[in-house]
Amino acid sequence: MIKKLVFSLLLSTVSVLGAIAQSASSPYSLFGIGIVSKRGLVYQNNMGGLGISNGKVWILNNINPALLPLNNFSTFEAGLYTEKRTLNTSDLKQSNTNGGLSYLTFAFPITNGKWTMAVGLMPFSDVSYNITTSSNVVNREEATANYQYTGNGGINQVYVSNGWQIIPNFLSIGARVGYAFGSVNDESFIDISERVYINEEDTVGFPKQFNSSVFKRTSRYSDFLLEGGLNMRKRFGKKMEVNLGFIYELASNMNTKRDETLEIVDDSPFPPTDSILTNVKGTTFLPQKFGGGLSITKIYKWTFGVDFYSQDWTKYKSDFGAENGFTNSYEIIVGGEFTPDFFSATSYLKRVTYQFGFNYEQTPVMINNTNIDDFGINFGVSLPVGSASIFTVGFNYGQQGTVSDGLVKEDYFKIRLGMTFNDRSYGWYRNQGKFK
Repeated sequence: MIKKLVFSLLLSTVSVLGAIAQSASSPYSLFGIGIVSKRGLVYQNNMGGLGISNGKVWILNNINPALLPLNNFSTFEAGLYTEKRTLNTSDLKQSNTNGGLSYLTFAFPITNGKWTMAVGLMPFSDVSYNITTSSNVVNREEATANYQYTGNGGINQVYVSNGWQIIPNFLSIGARVGYAFGSVNDESFIDISERVYINEEDTVGFPKQFNSSVFKRTSRYSDFLLEGGLNMRKRFGKKMEVNLGFIYELASNMNTKRDETLEIVDDSPFPPTDSILTNVKGTTFLPQKFGGGLSITKIYKWTFGVDFYSQDWTKYKSDFGAENGFTNSYEIIVGGEFTPDFFSATSYLKRVTYQFGFNYEQTPVMINNTNIDDFGINFGVSLPVGSASIFTVGFNYGQQGTVSDGLVKEDYFKIRLGMTFNDRSYGWYRNQGKFK
């Protein structure tokens, strides 16, 4: 029965891949496989992404699989988002908006309090950019070269996570197996135009376009992704806990297939379309990632914690060789939550959980010897619905990049919605003897 349920969920999640929207356009998604997505669900993202060591019985933790045994419910969660991103240079400004479905996930306890499994679908990386620039042609005063670089697509992943409690109320471990797949389309368009004058007395002239061409590249990715997790917690008294967590994502040689074409859009004698590469196989190397977290919890009241991630992107290699411009990346997250009175029978607002968090990331991208940093402020609330389900809304304001050295600074604002449906019945497998 469980195998049928897992298969049905994976089939249904694949069928909604088209509904998972790209993020709003960012020029920094030009590099590598794009901007790697955050792992957390809305609840964790409201705390800046805090989740390596802290978990809840009624909320899924998608960051550290070792925390899954805390979940004694059959739980389904879907996340939605909308995002506005404003791009700034020293003299220009441009805004764009996007949104849609961000993830689907489902979890259920196999053995209550000892073994919980989760399956789901969410993005792994995102590419969305549109960059236009122009320059004068050397030795031709009236000629201008216009360039446009566009890209779209990304990599999605379906995954299965398992968490096992090894020592009750002290030690648990977890493992996550994901299958990443998707494609990225890049286009580079160039046209050269020159102002032509009819005679020497003509001071206005007219533009003439020639030498237009489009270079197109499609990269298709697929591979398995593996991660392990560990969680330790120690209770002091009846309500205080100290939690420690670690995660480790293994490096991956992601299978890559590449197509490249060149299209000529003028009256030149060259063929209008020339296939340079067709279905050429290679590998894209993704470096390993480490994460650690420490949190303190007063059960049913509050949590405060710190997470840290590190990943050496200097080791990244695309399918056609080393990628220049990448550096070590790291992220620091500080966040927490507070519930005034979880068991209040007279005040709904006292049962609401309030979250907050800050995150700072040195991204892998370095341009003109300048690190591209990302800083975010996050907050939100989780609203109880019925006996065990929860509706979570979150807000995130952040900045990425800088206007110095001719670069681009991005201001972004996101609204996230998470709908968590918890069910204690799980009767479809509770009576299966082999899972007792």
